[in-house]
Amino acid sequence: MVVTTPTGVSIVDIVDRLGMTFLSGGDTVDDARTVSRVTLHEGSGVTQGSAGAVVLGAGLADSADIATAVKEYGSAGAVALIVREPLAVDESVARAVAEADIALLGMVKDASWLQSASLINEILESGNNGDRTSAADADLFDLANSIAQVLNGPVTIENQSSRILAFSADQAFGDEARKQSVLGHQVPQHYSDRLRSMGYFNKIYGSTLPVFLPGIGPGIRPRVGMRIHAASQILGSIWVILDEEPNELQVKTLVEAAGVAAMSLLRAKLAADSARRLRLGEVITLLSGGTSAKEAAERLGYGRSKANVLAAGFRSGAGASLEAEADVDQLALTLNTYLDQVFPLSVAAAIGGTVYAVIPHTRHQTDDDYVRRIASEFADRSRSEKSVVIGIGATVADVMTLEKSRDEADRALRVLRSTWNSSGRTVARADDVQINSLLLRLSDALADENETASGPLAVLREYDRTHDINLVDTLRAWLDTFGDIPAAASLVHIHVNTFRYRLKKLAGIAGIDLDDPETRFSLMLQLRLFYPTAL
Repeated sequence: MVVTTPTGVSIVDIVDRLGMTFLSGGDTVDDARTVSRVTLHEGSGVTQGSAGAVVLGAGLADSADIATAVKEYGSAGAVALIVREPLAVDESVARAVAEADIALLGMVKDASWLQSASLINEILESGNNGDRTSAADADLFDLANSIAQVLNGPVTIENQSSRILAFSADQAFGDEARKQSVLGHQVPQHYSDRLRSMGYFNKIYGSTLPVFLPGIGPGIRPRVGMRIHAASQILGSIWVILDEEPNELQVKTLVEAAGVAAMSLLRAKLAADSARRLRLGEVITLLSGGTSAKEAAERLGYGRSKANVLAAGFRSGAGASLEAEADVDQLALTLNTYLDQVFPLSVAAAIGGTVYAVIPHTRHQTDDDYVRRIASEFADRSRSEKSVVIGIGATVADVMTLEKSRDEADRALRVLRSTWNSSGRTVARADDVQINSLLLRLSDALADENETASGPLAVLREYDRTHDINLVDTLRAWLDTFGDIPAAASLVHIHVNTFRYRLKKLAGIAGIDLDDPETRFSLMLQLRLFYPTAL
């Protein structure tokens, strides 16, 4: 990423922060060697842009392949190669590491490559924001260890989204829930949902003292939670696994620690906000087009090259809560990290509930199909409870006309987020979904004019409302399956005979001639425009 070029972070610091292990080369690694970027292993012989990089060895498992990769990346100037554990380092690998002056790191088997890249990039970006941010991070880890010594229990320091910012070194004594959280640097969703449903977050955030939680669930040990706040702003919380309620000294320790953590988090927040504002400013300038976009592109290093826009978001859209805003910000960070591996000059930022990325076509293999493949891979890797969808704008010949590409990306994303995306596709260009996009825009115009459905469809809607039945859904299913009654009955989850009865009933109630093609077309169009809810 060119907007914020990291000044470099020690490889030893990264290993310590992420809890990775040196499989080989740890005793000879130069503490002064710094990491400037993260890149993904793309196959033997492909080492371009690896100087100063931590290389994620996705797909490397065989000793011979790892030894070859170590030699190639060492020659290219990479600082470290990460492979997935468990891995027995044989003599050939150890010799290659020693000769190549590169560290071989092990990543636990359940960790995600994309998540690891995102976490490393966060560390690199924090390093770019000066000593204040790095000091704040170090402060938090030191603080977690100090709390653990006084309370004699494993400690995590988390933000409001239950993302782990720091943890004590004694996590081996934690329960399975804690180990999973530290492994992913994020409390798993089902654990945080449980805490939220039990009202524990409200209790912790509403109290000036630590809150003891004796029972959270099976296999989960008791915990103490302490809010971290500054003035009226909640910044996060401190969590300690503790089998008994804290004593007076432990309570005092947690209260004082929360104050120290608040200062560190405020410093980190200011630094992160500065980097985010810088990216946001560049993206907004690029998307606006014109001479300002050309100047921004020149600052980023690619001038007036071809480019296009990606618009990414969650299938369900984004709400207005702090949690939803944090999710979108995290999506922007993850997308930036991912694109940096394949489009180093790209930049992405969150604007509202959407993450926009500008992709310059500065590499020989960059074309529309390549961009689609990269977008599809990101969406597939990001599958979770909140599915990621991406609209792709057309490639423009000059960044000065990027506004057109953004408009197309927005239209495609809107269709993917809508109920009309019954196919479940995650990536689309505007021309892939042109008809649905046109219908959505026409539906908007009708809504603006307060136009409502009339004729037979309005009759059926009223009948459904007063008789607690779903004849409109019956009609929709029949039309969508082109009269295939077994398939239509399956869509609405009723017996075939029941479906036939309802079809005959609705035709009689609304006076619909189902054999007339004009009638069928009119009804399908009305359903799309006025009631676009998919079955």
